[in-house]
Amino acid sequence: MALERDIYRALEDVVGPENISENPAILDSYAWTGLPRESETPGTAEGRETEFVRFAPRFEAVLLPENTGEVQAIVKLCNRCGIKCKAFSTGFIFGNIPASAGVIQLDLRRMNRIVEINEKNLYAVVEPYVISAQLQAELMKRGLNCNIIGGGSQTSALPLAAFWGTGHMAQTVSI
Repeated sequence: MALERDIYRALEDVVGPENISENPAILDSYAWTGLPRESETPGTAEGRETEFVRFAPRFEAVLLPENTGEVQAIVKLCNRCGIKCKAFSTGFIFGNIPASAGVIQLDLRRMNRIVEINEKNLYAVVEPYVISAQLQAELMKRGLNCNIIGGGSQTSALPLAAFWGTGHMAQTVSI
């Protein structure tokens, strides 16, 4: 199901023509998974075989908003038009696969700024694409340190990123 032209143009007005795409090659890059799944295969010794799901269903479009105002405008437009949207920050994970047709992807990679580091109260306000290494570097300039989740320094610095992280510091280690 392709987006209607007037909806596509409205989304394009929010993020600019260079930050929206429905090019099949771009959409396929967001649909790649490589997830293993077991399937019943007659004729194998144990009756089960592992195969890999290479591609999930395509998103209808991919948008790269730059700030919370653009995200809000996109979500409001999607709500008015009955379009589903999914957002992600620093990784491709199976939880981000569209479960049905008519879903757009919000890739938050342009939202990569550290908004505030409060040295007195020891907190930082970051945008979704700030990675832990970026935050740690800025903190170290101030003589501060932060706990990097087990997922590594290339993952989002946002606490929710730990939910899907792996390793001893993640909130969960089973996927």
